[in-house]
Amino acid sequence: MKEYQGTVPPCAIFCGACPKYIRDKQACLGAEKHCRKCKSIYICCREKKGLNYCYECKSFPCSRFKKFSASWLKIGQDLIKNHQQLQELGAEKWLKMWNERVKEQS
Repeated sequence: MKEYQGTVPPCAIFCGACPKYIRDKQACLGAEKHCRKCKSIYICCREKKGLNYCYECKSFPCSRFKKFSASWLKIGQDLIKNHQQLQELGAEKWLKMWNERVKEQS
Protein backbone atom coordinates (compact mmCIF):
# COMPACT_ATOMS: atom_id res chain seq x y z
CA MET A 1 0.00 0.00 0.00
CA LYS A 2 1.27 3.46 -0.83
CA GLU A 3 2.04 5.91 1.92
CA TYR A 4 -0.76 8.36 2.65
CA GLN A 5 0.42 11.94 2.05
CA GLY A 6 -2.84 13.79 2.68
CA THR A 7 -3.91 15.84 5.66
CA VAL A 8 -5.53 14.82 8.92
CA PRO A 9 -9.26 15.54 8.80
CA PRO A 10 -11.07 17.04 11.81
CA CYS A 11 -12.46 13.63 12.79
CA ALA A 12 -8.92 12.15 13.10
CA ILE A 13 -9.54 9.28 10.74
CA PHE A 14 -6.38 8.00 9.14
CA CYS A 15 -7.63 8.33 5.57
CA GLY A 16 -4.85 6.04 4.28
CA ALA A 17 -6.69 3.12 5.89
CA CYS A 18 -10.16 4.21 4.75
CA PRO A 19 -11.82 1.50 2.61
CA LYS A 20 -12.85 4.12 0.04
CA TYR A 21 -9.30 5.44 -0.26
CA ILE A 22 -7.88 1.92 -0.58
CA ARG A 23 -10.54 0.79 -3.07
CA ASP A 24 -10.33 3.80 -5.35
CA LYS A 25 -6.52 3.90 -5.29
CA GLN A 26 -6.52 7.65 -5.81
CA ALA A 27 -5.16 10.62 -3.96
CA CYS A 28 -7.28 11.69 -1.03
CA LEU A 29 -9.42 14.70 -1.81
CA GLY A 30 -10.01 15.52 1.85
CA ALA A 31 -13.07 15.10 4.03
CA GLU A 32 -14.89 18.02 2.43
CA LYS A 33 -15.02 16.11 -0.87
CA HIS A 34 -15.69 12.65 0.49
CA CYS A 35 -18.74 10.77 1.63
CA ARG A 36 -21.64 12.49 3.29
CA LYS A 37 -20.87 11.14 6.78
CA CYS A 38 -17.32 12.52 6.74
CA LYS A 39 -18.51 15.79 5.29
CA SER A 40 -20.98 16.44 8.13
CA ILE A 41 -18.20 16.18 10.73
CA TYR A 42 -15.97 18.39 8.60
CA ILE A 43 -18.65 21.07 8.28
CA CYS A 44 -19.43 21.03 12.01
CA CYS A 45 -15.80 21.31 13.08
CA ARG A 46 -14.11 23.43 10.43
CA GLU A 47 -16.83 25.54 8.88
CA LYS A 48 -19.25 26.12 11.76
CA LYS A 49 -16.82 26.18 14.70
CA GLY A 50 -13.55 27.15 13.01
CA LEU A 51 -11.59 24.33 14.65
CA ASN A 52 -8.90 22.12 13.18
CA TYR A 53 -9.85 18.94 15.04
CA CYS A 54 -12.88 17.74 16.95
CA TYR A 55 -10.89 17.33 20.19
CA GLU A 56 -10.60 21.14 20.32
CA CYS A 57 -14.37 21.43 20.79
CA LYS A 58 -15.68 21.95 24.33
CA SER A 59 -18.35 19.28 23.73
CA PHE A 60 -15.96 16.60 22.41
CA PRO A 61 -16.96 13.82 22.08
CA CYS A 62 -20.50 14.91 21.27
CA SER A 63 -23.30 12.48 20.41
CA ARG A 64 -22.85 13.08 16.66
CA PHE A 65 -19.16 12.23 16.91
CA LYS A 66 -19.78 9.15 19.05
CA LYS A 67 -22.29 7.81 16.53
CA PHE A 68 -19.93 8.57 13.63
CA SER A 69 -16.93 6.99 15.36
CA ALA A 70 -18.78 3.76 16.22
CA SER A 71 -18.77 2.71 12.56
CA TRP A 72 -14.99 3.16 12.36
CA LEU A 73 -14.34 0.75 15.23
CA LYS A 74 -15.35 -2.05 12.86
CA ILE A 75 -12.43 -1.26 10.58
CA GLY A 76 -9.88 -0.79 13.33
CA GLN A 77 -9.90 2.91 14.07
CA ASP A 78 -10.87 4.16 17.51
CA LEU A 79 -11.43 7.83 16.71
CA ILE A 80 -11.43 8.96 20.33
CA LYS A 81 -8.05 7.27 20.81
CA ASN A 82 -6.92 8.77 17.49
CA HIS A 83 -7.75 12.23 18.85
CA GLN A 84 -5.80 11.60 22.05
CA GLN A 85 -2.77 10.51 20.04
CA LEU A 86 -3.16 13.40 17.60
CA GLN A 87 -3.28 15.87 20.47
CA GLU A 88 -0.15 14.33 22.06
CA LEU A 89 1.93 13.86 18.89
CA GLY A 90 0.81 16.60 16.53
CA ALA A 91 -0.35 15.97 12.96
CA GLU A 92 3.03 15.22 11.36
CA LYS A 93 4.11 12.57 13.88
CA TRP A 94 0.60 11.14 14.02
CA LEU A 95 0.55 10.61 10.24
CA LYS A 96 4.00 9.03 10.38
CA MET A 97 2.84 6.65 13.14
CA TRP A 98 -0.20 5.58 11.12
CA ASN A 99 1.73 5.15 7.88
CA GLU A 100 4.22 2.90 9.70
CA ARG A 101 1.40 0.91 11.30
CA VAL A 102 -0.32 0.31 7.97
CA LYS A 103 2.97 -0.58 6.31
CA GLU A 104 3.68 -3.21 9.01
CA GLN A 105 0.24 -4.75 8.53
CA SER A 106 0.57 -5.14 4.75
